[in-house]
Amino acid sequence: MIKQYGFEKYFDCLLKIIPVNAAVLAAMTVYRIFFFFHFSGSQSFNGLYFDVLKAFWLGLRFDLSVLAYVNSIVILILTILLFFKSYKAFKAAAFALRFYYWFAFTLIAFLNFVDMGFYTYFNEHLNILLFDFFTDDTAALIKTIAKDYRFLTALISLIIISFVIYKLSSFTYKIMTSKHCIIDTDFWRAAFKAAIVLTVAFLTFLFARGTVSMFPLGTFYTQISSNSFINKTAISSLHSFFDAISAKMEASGDKINIASKLGAPQEDVNPSMFNKISQENKAAQEIKPNVVFIIMESFGELPVLYNSQTFDVLGELKTHFEQDTVLYNFLAAGRITIHAIESTVLNMPQRPFAMQITQTPKAFHHFSSAFAAVYKKAGYATKAVYGGSLNWRGIENFLKAQGFDETYGEGSIKNEYRHEWGINDAQFFEIVLRELKNGGDKPKLIYALSTGTHPPYYTPPYNKPLPLEIPKDVKQMMPEEKYPEKIFESYQFANRQAAKFLDEIKKSEFSKNTIVVITGDHNLREIYAQTPEELFKRYAVPLYIYMPESLKKDFDLQTAGSHTDIAPTLYDLSLSSVNYVSAGTSLLNNDKPNIAFNSEGFILSQDKAVSFNINTGETLYFDFNDETKMLKYCPQTLQHVQMLEYYKKTLSAADAYLKQTAKGEQ
Repeated sequence: MIKQYGFEKYFDCLLKIIPVNAAVLAAMTVYRIFFFFHFSGSQSFNGLYFDVLKAFWLGLRFDLSVLAYVNSIVILILTILLFFKSYKAFKAAAFALRFYYWFAFTLIAFLNFVDMGFYTYFNEHLNILLFDFFTDDTAALIKTIAKDYRFLTALISLIIISFVIYKLSSFTYKIMTSKHCIIDTDFWRAAFKAAIVLTVAFLTFLFARGTVSMFPLGTFYTQISSNSFINKTAISSLHSFFDAISAKMEASGDKINIASKLGAPQEDVNPSMFNKISQENKAAQEIKPNVVFIIMESFGELPVLYNSQTFDVLGELKTHFEQDTVLYNFLAAGRITIHAIESTVLNMPQRPFAMQITQTPKAFHHFSSAFAAVYKKAGYATKAVYGGSLNWRGIENFLKAQGFDETYGEGSIKNEYRHEWGINDAQFFEIVLRELKNGGDKPKLIYALSTGTHPPYYTPPYNKPLPLEIPKDVKQMMPEEKYPEKIFESYQFANRQAAKFLDEIKKSEFSKNTIVVITGDHNLREIYAQTPEELFKRYAVPLYIYMPESLKKDFDLQTAGSHTDIAPTLYDLSLSSVNYVSAGTSLLNNDKPNIAFNSEGFILSQDKAVSFNINTGETLYFDFNDETKMLKYCPQTLQHVQMLEYYKKTLSAADAYLKQTAKGEQ
């Protein structure tokens, strides 16, 4: 019977912590299996079954790494206690380890739940966007999450899992503190015992590291298949979480050199490439048209592609789409609203790893690329309208610093039938029309962002939706949604309000002197493309343009574009020979094919596309079908190489420009 703590008890404890760790490892494996079948949807893995097995083997290594990190503290404590030999100290330590295991393993379970929710929303594991929860409207987000039908199930499941973990931890404590050891080690030699201690420490380090290669186990090692979902299956939520923390820490200081990260030549980092001049436009010079630039919440392109009489998501907006110009090969700047705001206001792309500018002191700096300042210099009254609170992410200060004289939020109108994120779309367009009609001799630039099509997808009680029989293909793209009808009712309601706004424009005097542009901030995230061939559909938003007859110009409807291209296009349509700074290109420039890209490294031009992973360097090449909006794997071509070079060059120059401007080096 043990009377003091020594090697025999140390070795006995190592054996007795195996059951709880084995149980947790089994649970983590079950979670990975569930994750795979839950999110794989209708994907076919023909010819990739070996890759799937590799993903699960790699996933097991990730899970063992997590357990090694958790147990490293336990083993360190058990080892240190060897120097004191106090059984009383051991019992105190074992009591603390009981709650340590409970906390650590519950935290892992919690992160798995968070990761699953995050993946449901973004189709990605935890990343730096996680921290937007704390910089966004956190209270509204909490209410939104709490109203989700899955929240209660997840909460109850987590409580049950935590209770089971507590019981396992208590059992482990009980058997650890038993004075009877499994194996008698008294006859073992001292040198052998020392070797055991050192070997355990080394194996713990090795399992935590996950590999004997140069770099420890991480996302770099997950590129095991041509199928991105298989690659995503391997990584653990804990590794994703710490990667997100690391990215946040790097981004917080804005210390990352994007050019170096991309492997772009330093000589290509030249912000002067953004200095441009708009086309001469005598008609615009004479008319001085109003410009209304509207970004609608979640106005993704994918539902539009399925619009029909029985799935009437466009409503009356369809008439305007048929009458006017609509570009469908168009990308949102990123995956969240603030990406769209910063990219369209500043005419600069979203930089990987960088904090949102509105969340930093840079929000108070004026950037020469800001498009409102261009119009202000041209004699325009500049106004910004937001359908929610102007305190959200501090956008009021940001908008004013970038040249908007007046800003209007939800407080600017009676909050009738308000939803979690602000006023409904009927009231939003009422503000926009009101500010357009407000007097003054100056032409007006109105930049407006709605908030209506957002979880929990509320529509006013007076709304009478048109037919919305959701196509089978669309349902398959949203397997997580229990009430998809609410989503499309909200989406349809917003589009019908946009149509009413355009009706008002076209039947009034504004039809002759007002340009209207409408696009989405990002896709409708609840429906997402599940395969690499559908990547474009994941990111696409339509770009609608209304032009008075006297200002009409022809567009190549197959041209590729993104948010940073909108302002340069508006300069060509509404101004004449003005100097401006922009990473984007006017969509009226038909001299050469336009290259568009977004924050996630998806690059599009004409009939080609590239997917570039800035973390791993993984590059996929595609042909793009303009009719089906689908991608098809293909070998690398010269055009692909040029697209990737342009992406790296532009992103590197934008990074240098934004850093220089923040330091006052314009």
